Amino acid sequence: MQPDLAAAIEELYAVFGRHPLAQRIDYCTHCVGEDEAMVLQRKRLRELAASDLELFSRKAMSTWGDEADFRHFLPRILELFATGELTHGYLFVKTMSNVRHYGTCWPADEVKAVEEYMITLWRRTLSEREPILRAAEILEGAAANDHSIAPYLAIWAEDTGEPAAMHLAEFMDELAWTYWQEDTLRRESRAWLHSGVPARILETAFLASGDPQAATWLGQALERLELLMDDAKEPDAPSLRPAHGHHVPLPY
Repeated sequence: MQPDLAAAIEELYAVFGRHPLAQRIDYCTHCVGEDEAMVLQRKRLRELAASDLELFSRKAMSTWGDEADFRHFLPRILELFATGELTHGYLFVKTMSNVRHYGTCWPADEVKAVEEYMITLWRRTLSEREPILRAAEILEGAAANDHSIAPYLAIWAEDTGEPAAMHLAEFMDELAWTYWQEDTLRRESRAWLHSGVPARILETAFLASGDPQAATWLGQALERLELLMDDAKEPDAPSLRPAHGHHVPLPY
């Protein structure tokens, strides 16, 4: 793991360490088995595996545990996403949705620690050809509860690497399915696409690429961006959604 991400995770443990493990964590007996519940009580926090926390991540604060329990386990959950032991993007989004909703009342140091983790994870994601989480998943989590993604888009604008451009091409494909939804993620993404910055990112990577397959993908992304801009001017134009499903994998 990169040192800056490891440091961000250690900070999570430090600030959320004020939330001890409860002597008993309430749960719905119809939704959670006793063995599944007890493993969280028996193991040390840093020893909990992805298999121990996956179900809790799904059911936290609905049918398993309360906000204090969630804050106790949060550093380990986020660490498992960073290491790739937890890989389900929708669970990451759900976790961050809980953070964004309840975090409005958290102390400043807890909010800051989560944001440092997110920004560091975002930088790593943009730099990797095959990241653990897709760019769209991180942005979806970051934007939960109407939080701005402006800091993330600013970082994207500064990253001149080919992987960042490839992730942009992929993000555009995914965004096309929900382009006109009126939430913070889509509104800010639409404005950013119209700013000219994404076109510059794609053009720079296209001209510099030594990989014919990547260059083809980037060239197609530039064409899709141009069509997307035209579609934005013509609300009745045909949909630009990808023909073969929501997620188009990168050509690596």
